[in-house]
Amino acid sequence: MRAITYTINKDIKALAEMIDLLLKDIMLVHFICDDILFELKVVLNELITNALCHGNKCELNKVVYVTFKLVSYNYIYISVRDEGLGFKFEVNTKSIDDYLDKVNKELCEHGRGLVIVYSLCDKVKFNKCGNKVSILKKLSPI
Repeated sequence: MRAITYTINKDIKALAEMIDLLLKDIMLVHFICDDILFELKVVLNELITNALCHGNKCELNKVVYVTFKLVSYNYIYISVRDEGLGFKFEVNTKSIDDYLDKVNKELCEHGRGLVIVYSLCDKVKFNKCGNKVSILKKLSPI
């Protein structure tokens, strides 16, 4: 399967509709059980929301690019790129707990999305400047 790229230039209110469209396109070429489908929906929601709100600063003249491709029939590759300046986010299993403790103590309303993405995906990688994140996720639970 070739990679398919969507350009999202709508505001955050249109996000759920766009994610449903992306998932329908994915399901046209691969059966996905309900649990994995839910996880993909969460991952896409977190990544696209971050790109729209943090990367593009909710500026409607900027776009987000979402690309997906099936890899070896059992994995999906998804990348989300915004037009922002990027950021650095480094994580390892030890620092996740420390990071979440800090966010919880400070009662932050944000900061958990990427930790959730890391926990739901098999691989997560940012480009050098931090305005593009790519994930690899297994599509069957076994």
